[in-house]
Amino acid sequence: MSLDITALRQMLAQDSAALSQLKQLLTRERELLEQRKQEGLQEIIEQKAAVVDHLNNSSKIRNQILNTLGLAPNASGWDTFLQRNTATLPLRDDWKNLVGDFEECQKMNDVNGKMIARSQQTLNHLLNLLRGKVAAPSLYTAQGTQTQYTSSYTVAKA
Repeated sequence: MSLDITALRQMLAQDSAALSQLKQLLTRERELLEQRKQEGLQEIIEQKAAVVDHLNNSSKIRNQILNTLGLAPNASGWDTFLQRNTATLPLRDDWKNLVGDFEECQKMNDVNGKMIARSQQTLNHLLNLLRGKVAAPSLYTAQGTQTQYTSSYTVAKA
């Protein structure tokens, strides 16, 4: 299999640019969530989807290369691929930076997801208050699942 080092370098550069754009989008999304502004969130979601689609396509290409070479289709397989050839060895630092950027984006996305979940909880609580519903306390069953318990136990009788 002939290696096109220029194409590999270009793919890593494009992925790095995509992750940089994703970081900016996640930062902007967090700012909007902190300010509780809904305007602009839909546009950010659409842009994030396009960037993630690009990254998925690059991942598929990398997996095809790794499968062809009989390597594991994961990050360590790609690292092994880059170490095998002296021509690809200089790309290893770019790859490590890319993996670090990806992990940072995952953490940022987790934070945004938690903010969204907390906002949904708050909104549901406020809507229930407006409707006159008092939420039943949440308890855990012996299996560890969450349940809404509506009756109560009396601690003492008069």
